[in-house]
Amino acid sequence: MRKAIFALLIVALLPFLGLNVAQAQPIKYAQAGMPFLKIDVGGRAALAGTQIGAQGDAMSVFYNPALLAQADGIQVMSSITNWIADIKHYGMAASYNAGNLGTFALSLIWMDYGELRRTVPYLGEDPTLRNIGYIDQGTFQVGEYAVGVAYARWISSQFAVGGHLKYAHQDLGSVVIYDEIRGENRTQKNALGNLAFDFGTLFYPGFKDFRFGLSLRNFAGQNDYYNQRFELPLTFCFGVAMDVMNFWTPESDRNMKLTVAFDWVHPRDYSERQHVGIEYSLANTVFLRAGYKFNYDEEGLTAGAGFHKDLGLVGLNIDYTYTSFGIFDSVQRFSLGVAF
Repeated sequence: MRKAIFALLIVALLPFLGLNVAQAQPIKYAQAGMPFLKIDVGGRAALAGTQIGAQGDAMSVFYNPALLAQADGIQVMSSITNWIADIKHYGMAASYNAGNLGTFALSLIWMDYGELRRTVPYLGEDPTLRNIGYIDQGTFQVGEYAVGVAYARWISSQFAVGGHLKYAHQDLGSVVIYDEIRGENRTQKNALGNLAFDFGTLFYPGFKDFRFGLSLRNFAGQNDYYNQRFELPLTFCFGVAMDVMNFWTPESDRNMKLTVAFDWVHPRDYSERQHVGIEYSLANTVFLRAGYKFNYDEEGLTAGAGFHKDLGLVGLNIDYTYTSFGIFDSVQRFSLGVAF
């Protein structure tokens, strides 16, 4: 009992110790591109995007691919996020557990920015256009997506690993630039793609259902737009989680769980962050979730609910997530999944 209390205190205090360390680090603004790769996908976002807080499913491919080893049977899941500024974010994942061969998965995310208006500064002498300040060149669309394949496997009864190889593409439209070598204007198309890799681990040390894991996401080479170089949002994360009701009642004697999860996140383009999430599940049917993200400019509180129902040979999952976003509108997420 004393060991259990000590372990619980350590887990509870680590996020606050990490918060002090994060506040002492220099801020690293704007050192990465393709930020759509960082947006949370699916119901796990209600747990502040913690890596291992909930049971692994097909959507785990976007967080920690090692959790795919926990995804049973065949699962197909999709989500839609009403992002800020009327932007839509879509995600889809499918997984197949092949037993001793491991779990295989496919992933896809894409963004919908709608139509954007292109303008250029006006530097001529027309008084009307000088008052406006720019020339309207019509509308254009931005395209962003990432598609990938993943694999996860239990190395032992306590240790799982997983990897996720993806191709990320971005098309920001074309612009007219002045070519100093040729001495003329030319159209520059701003589109590129890059291969990226995610890696994750999951380990159960043997103390009740306590587990921890780490993930490295968006490991890739550099990208170039004309003469501007940038990198993808490389992110390292370490997380722990546990059903704290195990301290008082064995899982076999109850039909509910209360899982608490903590993540320590080290992104390339910001100082260290902490995510805290909690999930209450009743009879593996109703799920209530909440979380908080520390050291963010606008994001903070997250909350949501989920519902699971077995319909014969098919399992149905429905999830909703709310995220506060400071001066912006709140972000709403909806996800639907089926399992066979």
